[in-house]
Order: sequence, then structure tokens, then C-alpha cells
Amino acid sequence: MDNANECGTSQDLPSRLRLLGPPAGWRGGRPIELGPPLQRAALCVLVGHEGRVVPKDMLISGLWGDRPPNTAEQSVYTYIAGLRRVLEPHPGTRGPYAVLVSRSRGYALERGQMQVDVADFERHLAEARRLHSAGDHRGGLRALDAALAHWSGPALCGVPGPFAEAERARLEELRLSAREDHADTLLGLGLHQEAAAALTDLAAEAPLRERTRDLLMLALYRCGRQADALQTYMDIKRLLAERLGVDPGTALRERYELILRADPSLARVQDRASGAKAPARPPRQLPRAASVLVGRAEELVRLRSLLSPWDGGPPQAVVAITGAPGAGKSALAVRAAHASSSAFPDGQLYVNLQGATPGGERLKPIDVLGRLLRALGLPGGAVPSEEDEAAAVLRDRLEGRRTLILLDDAAGPEQVRALLGLPSGNAVLITSRESHAETDDCVQLVLGRLLRSEAVTVLAKLVGAERIAADPAAADRLAHLCDLLPLSLRLAAARLAERPDWTARDLGTRLEDRRRTLHELESGRRAVRSSLELSYEGLAHGGELDRLAARTMCHLGVLHVASLTPELVSALLREPVDAAERALGRLARAHLLEISGPGRYRLHDLVRLFTIELADARLPSEARKDALMSALGFYGATARHASTVLDPHRVQLPWPAVPQRPLALTSADEARDWLEEELPDVVATAAQAMQSEDDDVARLGAYVGFSLMWQLTRGAHRHEQRDLNRQALAVGERTGDQEILSLAHGQFAHALVNLGRETEALLHQRAELELRRALRDRFGEMRALGNLGVVLLKLERYAEAREGAEAQRAIAREIGSEVGERHSLLIRVVACRELGDLTAAMSLLGEVLALAQAAGDRYHESEGLALLSELCLDRGDPRTAKSYLERGLRLAREIGYRVSECESLAMLARVHRLLNEPARALAYAREALAARQRSADENLSRLAEDELRVIETAFPELRATREVPPRAALTG
Repeated sequence: MDNANECGTSQDLPSRLRLLGPPAGWRGGRPIELGPPLQRAALCVLVGHEGRVVPKDMLISGLWGDRPPNTAEQSVYTYIAGLRRVLEPHPGTRGPYAVLVSRSRGYALERGQMQVDVADFERHLAEARRLHSAGDHRGGLRALDAALAHWSGPALCGVPGPFAEAERARLEELRLSAREDHADTLLGLGLHQEAAAALTDLAAEAPLRERTRDLLMLALYRCGRQADALQTYMDIKRLLAERLGVDPGTALRERYELILRADPSLARVQDRASGAKAPARPPRQLPRAASVLVGRAEELVRLRSLLSPWDGGPPQAVVAITGAPGAGKSALAVRAAHASSSAFPDGQLYVNLQGATPGGERLKPIDVLGRLLRALGLPGGAVPSEEDEAAAVLRDRLEGRRTLILLDDAAGPEQVRALLGLPSGNAVLITSRESHAETDDCVQLVLGRLLRSEAVTVLAKLVGAERIAADPAAADRLAHLCDLLPLSLRLAAARLAERPDWTARDLGTRLEDRRRTLHELESGRRAVRSSLELSYEGLAHGGELDRLAARTMCHLGVLHVASLTPELVSALLREPVDAAERALGRLARAHLLEISGPGRYRLHDLVRLFTIELADARLPSEARKDALMSALGFYGATARHASTVLDPHRVQLPWPAVPQRPLALTSADEARDWLEEELPDVVATAAQAMQSEDDDVARLGAYVGFSLMWQLTRGAHRHEQRDLNRQALAVGERTGDQEILSLAHGQFAHALVNLGRETEALLHQRAELELRRALRDRFGEMRALGNLGVVLLKLERYAEAREGAEAQRAIAREIGSEVGERHSLLIRVVACRELGDLTAAMSLLGEVLALAQAAGDRYHESEGLALLSELCLDRGDPRTAKSYLERGLRLAREIGYRVSECESLAMLARVHRLLNEPARALAYAREALAARQRSADENLSRLAEDELRVIETAFPELRATREVPPRAALTG
């Protein structure tokens, strides 16, 4: 290997570097110290990009990957300085540098300044290939000897970092391939004994390499050792089964069969440069098209237009059909290939790449190339063993032809990259679960779910139309339970075929039990679960990002929500948001998630059930609890923060200390959007947590429900508020947590009173008041008194309500709660008005409006304006009431308070009716109905509908225009 004499004696000669073994360097004939391991790693990155600028970010990534230390950039400067001290011809001077130069945003190792054994090794390999192609096998053997002589141990030995790891693997693969080529050349020259000895050593070093075993079998056979050759096959077959669970590849099996029958072709040295005539009949390898392929008409037309253009032009070079597991990609591809076969008179080739085949090993590109070349008439012995060379031969044989190649079930773009770039006129059709959006010259067709009608038709064709038509509603439900995916539908049909006594409703009932859904969708060796497991395992054994995506799948099963965001998944994984975003993007590219909007993702139902199974099987109970607690902390903290941003004057209910930080929301619009978009998932998560047997999880779930108080109130989500707080009551009773019990009583009462169940609400509101007094919580007591006043007003117990409001105001002044004082005044206004004391009501109303405006409390101001407009109507002054209502409506919309919005619209309709303005009255009544539909509050619906009936009774001529859109009426 390298030594001082080889490096020369002049200080000005280029430096030499050894990487094919323990890293070492020489400059001017003397050894140089390359520095600590990470400095050596930096040098390897620079050498790997010799003559090109390496940005600092690339250096940092090559040394530390995705998790560099905070000092990474400073460390890079240190390593560059250290390398310059040993590599520059005049160390100690401050530039300009001749070897390791600075460029914009990075560094570059100048070409010709350093001689590296890796470059010499690769140069000798290239020379060997050239000599072999020219028929000079002995010259090729000498070049291979020279190449292998550069190795003195494992490449980049002891060098850390992702770049070194990847480069080490690449170089090791080149070394093993070179040794195989060396032995193959020995065989070609008739040196069978030497080849057998070399291959025996190589098989011991790399026992699972099939090409090594293939050559060893041939060498042993030519040495007259047929039994040893056959035993070599049995050894590799056993090893592959034990370690990988797979069978030997096609080439090995064919070699075994030839040796077993002592085929004469094994005895002669074949000229690997010779060709062979193409078969007389073009290959027709497409599988039979599926008999049942329902729907996909639009996709089929699109594929035919790409593969056999209507204008007779050349086909699209590469077409990829991608989509979720079970979407029917292969069936569609085969149908499209058959439909377009006339455009490819020179043949249609088919290879199942086994990228997601249960029990199968993914085919290597060289194996696929071998199959294609043999199908095109090239003898097996003439198929090149190198991927690049075989790909070149494939392109050569397809020049001037029109051939379609269907590559089914590709693991991803890397598996098929060597098979692309074919001459014009040929086409490659790919099916894959992975995205091929970045594949060159490729049109990607993403296959979604079937339409409902198509899914039901699939069931009818497979099970029988009469059986499915007997219960259309059950058939429709069954199709949706199968996620409208062809594989699931076929498995459901198979289950019905196995059980003729079952109806579609029977199977649907079984599938509705989500714990057994995936168990039911099994038939024979086919199952939805096994299909999804392959996708998961592929990620779990992939690179760093794939493994993060697999871990994400496990954690997604902890949380039963409909949509996902990077921020939520960041909390689940306890990883940075950008890492969560990359993981979600990776799952989307694998079609295990679908993008439902900007920054939002959605799991298909069956995938979601699979993630639940994954979480239960792969995550310890403590890990599941930690993930759920983290998600709850994020949801609750952000919900409280969003409500505060939207209306800082509303008092939030108590919240425990959690480590999770809320999402940064800086404007009312951002806060409103987050609350509206996330509400269903936060409600679902809180409900899920409160069902947990773990008291810590259940308690935090209750507090998350409490964090939604103002959003549920603003949006009039009465039923959700009732259900969450009923659960919270159960949690408080089960755990004996008096704080939760008190809050749940108050919130449950609030929901009940808005649902018209005031008598029940009174019991719970008084229970909260008693608990607050027992806890000596003056603020809680004040709040409970205010809520009690609301219930008493609904029960028309106005005197009691006024008395309670006075007690509330006294406590509010005692503890300095301005919001409590304003609330008590509003209660007293309503009570005084209903008791007939309009003067007192008007006086109190002036006071509360002044306080609200001074504080900037738009909610209390809008409430006060609504009450003021009612007092104006009581005095017969609708025009003044209109002015107050318009101001109140504007405030209600600003803070997103739909109840006040709907009530204001209904009252404006009444005001315009009283002002004899029927068109405006009708428009406001209809807009009130529309606002009610957005809030789902039945009481508001009655308010708007009652006013609409009064308007139409007062103005019968308006009934004919009842369907006019409200906005058109308002602006007309």
C-alpha cells in the first residue's frame, strides 16, 4: 500500500491519502496526522466531492446527520483549520490556500492536489471493464489485481458520521463485486482451481451473496466436484431461509438445475461478448387481466392516452401508478397494458418486483435486467453481471423497437432507476406504493378510493347481485367499512362467499366492531393487515427518515383523531416540528396518509385501525401513556392560548402545569381558524382520555375538555359540551378530585341550560357553588354565583337571580375581578327588566357598557348592546334598537360568538319588520337561519324560524321569494 517512498520526497508534491483501510496520509514523503475522528470525517466528505464546493450545511449533515450539536458550525471551522495545517504546502501562513480553499458558503478540495487510493481503485475498475469489453480478459485480470491491491482493511476504518457510513458501504460493495469479477475472469480463462479457491474465501467472508455462490458452483463443477457444487447450493438455500426467510434467486436455481443434470453448456468457457439472435416470436408476458375491474374508467382512459397516444406519437417513457395498499394498482396496470398492447408489437414484458409481496425478497435491479434480457433472447451466460453494463445492453436491444415493460409492485424509485431511460418508442409502466413524482420523464397517476356506487358494484359482481340488492343500505355501509378499497372489498366478498348464511348486514355488523375489523378482512393468505404490515416493515428497516416514519405510525395509533398536523405529531413523538413534518411527508409519499389540506394529513380508516394495533403491539404501556399525555398537553395548552388570543377578557378555567408549549398564534384570525379546525379532534382526544383507566390520563382529558369551554360556548356546540362534562363528572367522582368535580358540575349545568333543561342544570350549578365554598375558592364561588344567576333567569326566578348577582358583585369587588363585576351587572339588568323596573335596568346597563368599553371587552359590550336594543323595543323605539343591534352584530362576528350573531340577526329581522321594511326583515331572518346551521343550536333555529313565520304572515307577498339567498336580498 502507500508508503513514504511512494509519496516522493519533495515538499511541493501532492499529498497522498489512504482510505481503503485505516486512514492515513503523506505529504512530501512524510506521514501527516489527520487529526481526531470527526476531522477525518470532514476530510472524507471533501475528498468525496473533490473539485466541487461543499456547503457548510452539507459538511454538518455528513458529520452529524439530522441532529447536529449546537457547536457544529464552530467545530467545522476548527476541523477545516486543522486540515489546512497538515495539507497545505506552506502550513502556518494565512492564505491564499492552494489545497483546501474557501468558496461561497463552503469549502472545496482542489483537484490534482491530493492523490487518493479510492480514485486509483475506481480507475482500475473502469479499466478492467473496458478491457473485458474489448475481449482482453488477461488485461482485465491485471487491472482487477491492481484495483484490489489498494485495499489494506475495511474502508474508512474508524471514521464516524452518516457520509462515512454510506461511503463505506458503497466501497465495500465495489470491493466484493470486484472480487467476483476477478473470479469470473479466472473462470473465463479456464483457471478453475484458482477461481474455486478465491470464491471459497469470498463465500466465507460474504455468505449471503448469491453471485459468489453461483460462480463457486460453476468453478467447483468445472473442477470435477459436482457434489460440492450441489452442496454449495444447499448451503446458501439454508442460510437464506434461516437468516432472511427467502429462497435463492432465479440465477442460482437455474445453475443448480444445470449442474444437477450435468448440462453440457457448463463445461465450456462462454464468450461473454457474444450476442444471440432475438426470439422468433416477440415476448407476451402480461398476466391475464382481472375479470372484475369496476370503475377506474377515467384512469384507464388516461393511461391509454399515455401509452398509446391517439395521434400515433411515441408513448410516454415512464408511467407510474401509485396509491395506498389495496387500491387496485396492479389490476389497473395489467388492464391498461392489455388495452395498449397493439401499440407495442415488439413485445410486452412483465416482472413482479416483489416490493411489497408477503414472504418474497425484493428483486435487485441486476436480477430484473437479467430477466428482461433473457426474455429478449440473450442467453443467460451472456447477461452482464454489472448493473450499468446490463442496462446498456437492454437499451441497445430495445433500440428501434416498440416494447412495453410492466414493472409491478416496485418498492420505490431506486429499485427501477437502472431500468429507465430506454430508447424512444418503448415504455415502462410501474406500480408502486411509493411516490414516483421525482422519477425522470415520469407521469404519475395516484389511485384513490372507488366511488360508493363502484364499490357496491364490486360486491355485487363478486357475491351476487341478488344478495347485495336485498339490503342496499347494508351494502353501502359495508362498502364504506371497507374504505372503498378494492382489496378490502374483495376480502369482504370472500368472507361472504365463505359464509353463505351471512348477509351484507351481518358482515357489516362484525366490521363495525373496530377491534376485529382487520381480523374479518382476511381470506386465505390475503389480508389487509399483511398488506399494511409490509409497508410498515419496509419503513422500519429503511433509512433514518423511514425509521422515523415507522415510529410515527406506531404513535399515531395512540391518538384516535381524524386529522393530523405536524405540531400535534411533534408533541406525540416529542420530536421537533420539522422532523414530524418530514415523517408525515414520508408516510404521504408511501400513500399511508393522504394530504387533506395545507399542513394537514388524514389516515384512511383501515390504516388508522392498523396503527392502533401497532401502538398496542410495539409501544410499552408507559410509552403510550407518555405520548397521549403529551398530545393532551399540547391540545389543552393551545386551546387555552387560542381562546385568550381571540378574547383576552374571558376567564379561562384552571389548567394543570404541563411541559408542552402552545402553538404560537399571534392574531385573532389564526386563533379562530385553529379552534374551528381542531375542535373535533380536541373533543375526540379529551373524550378518549377520559375513558382511560389511568387516572392521570383521565384527569388531563377532563382539563382539556374544560379548556374548550369558550369555543364550545361561542360556537353553540351544546351536545359536545354536555357529553364532555358528563364524562368529566364521572372522572371527578371516580378519582375523588374535588376541583374536577366542581368544574364539571358548572360546565355540565351550562350545557344543560342551553339545551332547555334548566331544572337539571340548577342542581348541578348549586353543587358547584357548594364545592367552591367548601374549597374556600372565592373566585370560583364568584363564578359559580354568576352561572347560577344565568340558570335562575332561564327558570324565570328573577328576584333570586338579582339577589345572587348582588352577592357575585360583592365578591368580585372584594377580589378585584372586573369581569365578574360586569357579568353580575348583566344578570341584574335582565332581572330588573323582567321584574318591570326598566329605570333600574337602563341605569345598570349604562354602567356595564361603560365598564366593558373601558376594558375593551367586546363580548360583554355586545351582550349589553343586545339588552339595550330590547329595552328600546320595550319603549317602542325600533330605529334606535336597530343602531345598537348593528353594532352588537359587528362585535359578535369579530369575536366569533355565533349565539350572539344569530340572536342579533333574528332581532334585526324583527326590527325591520316593525319598521315596515319587509325585504330587509326577510333577508335578516334567512341569514339568522344560515348562522344557526353553522352553530347547530336548535334553540337558535326556533328563534329564527319563529321570526320568519311572523314576517311571512305580516307580508304574504314575500312567500313567493322564500328561496332567494339571504345575501342577495341584503345587497340587492
